[in-house]
Amino acid sequence: MKVKGIHHVSAITRDILDNHAFYTNTLGLRLVKKTVNQDDTSMYHLFYADYEGTPGADITFFEIVNAPKYQPGTNSISRTYFRVPTKEALDFFKTRFASAGVYHEGVIEQFGRTIMKFEDNEKQRLALIVEQSDEHNTPNDHAEIPMAYAITSIGAVEVTVQYIKPMVEFLLLLGGEVEGSFEDGDTAAIIDVGNGSVYITEQRNSQLEKEGYGSVHHFSLRVDDEEALLSIKQKVDQQNWRNSGIVDRHYFKALYITAVGGITVEISTDGPGFDVDEPIEALGENLSLPPKFEDQRDFIETYLVPIK
Repeated sequence: MKVKGIHHVSAITRDILDNHAFYTNTLGLRLVKKTVNQDDTSMYHLFYADYEGTPGADITFFEIVNAPKYQPGTNSISRTYFRVPTKEALDFFKTRFASAGVYHEGVIEQFGRTIMKFEDNEKQRLALIVEQSDEHNTPNDHAEIPMAYAITSIGAVEVTVQYIKPMVEFLLLLGGEVEGSFEDGDTAAIIDVGNGSVYITEQRNSQLEKEGYGSVHHFSLRVDDEEALLSIKQKVDQQNWRNSGIVDRHYFKALYITAVGGITVEISTDGPGFDVDEPIEALGENLSLPPKFEDQRDFIETYLVPIK
């Protein structure tokens, strides 16, 4: 059983209102699920994606108000790459970022792709990448961003590790395939995971990344259903990769694996999906809680600032 692509990326913010403004207004994504961290219901967990909340389109944020600023280093998920359809879309966002004071590094070629690296207000490391997807996505309709230029999905994540070969082998275990070639002694690799990619860079130093606001907590890869998830679990169990077992997140089922360098890689099912508890046209408008937390709604809402 092979993974199908990127499912989502989950990161940390300490300012949920600024975070919401950046990802919905500046980037034009849709807030498709307003919920809480199921392991700590005192904090928001927001999901931004395309209009329908399609698997593979969403970046999510945990709000940790007392989080320290992250300290960059190796053994980290070091950048998230959003797909846009054309070079003209990059040019559009370059102008938009300049007008909004968003830090960016201009349009470059890297990993054989045309990209533009940028950061949000907490220095979350992001990029736009010119790449088509074979999945159906409906970009969010934003008044200031032409649909022809809108972000469609997440195309890749970049990881930085002290030792590259074990990470390559781990992703191959999940069904990834080396793009181009990879040989002993190489310090960079591209692993295609379904219709997405993981860019791996070896950085052999002792400065390990310290998690905080502006950093990524984990990235997730997609499978169809729980049967496929069980197949992946059997593979990682056979190779003694530490994992959570299958966890029901209401909107999908998940397996959290502690991979190379302590990086958390999640495997998630495509369904049931974000419309399991609210219609597509109303996604993200109200606080959604899995049924097991519904009797705590009044208590949970006292901790959360309103998001409109």
